[in-house]
Amino acid sequence: MLQELKTDTYKELGCFHGVRAGIAYHKALGATTNTLVIELPEERNILSTRTGLGKAKYILNTHIPPELWDFMHDNSADWQTAYSVVLEEVLQRYDTDLDNVSFLSTGVDQDNIAWAEETYEEFWVLAFATAGVKTNAMRIGCDEASGIERNGKFEKIGTINVILLTGSSLETPTLASSYITLTEAKNVALQELDIRSAVHPDWQATGTGTDQIITVSGTGGKYTYVGGHTKLGEMMARATTRAVKQAIRNCRGY
Repeated sequence: MLQELKTDTYKELGCFHGVRAGIAYHKALGATTNTLVIELPEERNILSTRTGLGKAKYILNTHIPPELWDFMHDNSADWQTAYSVVLEEVLQRYDTDLDNVSFLSTGVDQDNIAWAEETYEEFWVLAFATAGVKTNAMRIGCDEASGIERNGKFEKIGTINVILLTGSSLETPTLASSYITLTEAKNVALQELDIRSAVHPDWQATGTGTDQIITVSGTGGKYTYVGGHTKLGEMMARATTRAVKQAIRNCRGY
């Protein structure tokens, strides 16, 4: 359906191993915003920090501009309704609904998206990342929390989003273990760029308070372990580190 979108409302990023990616520009409650849309050739198994384990054909990363922050905060206990409103135009364009997509959100404009690909023989991985670290970078467990959740509603929230796709088939335990690899790789990016805690600049940051991940399984040969000792794990880490570093540079200008 990407070819049906007007050029002023969609920017093609590319087609990678049958996976099409682009940025959809749209309105949400009158605010101008945009969303990364990754269109898969078919539904694939995914694991998301927001929507959990499931299947999806579309993977989204949507920008929540300042004009929508109060709305999102006030409706944080009913996030499905909130995101149905924010993503309404995008869902209509692709003739789908929130139950059939996997999505993340961020305060970062999607024009700052970065991506990196790694290939080796028949294996490939592709990482997309957005990264806002100026005000909410933190050293987890050392910096005090800035928010608290009660009954599903956040009283205050303070992102680095990574979407990782691979051609290999990953079952549920492997999807889960990929989070270790991706988190470690994100930390390498923060170390190499010397990103510091926004509260305690003497401390090396390990992330932000709202980092999120989606890992998308492929349909190729089965891969059961993606730690650092395996080639696919190495590729996941390299792509994630490269994408996160570039995403930080895109937002911070270095």
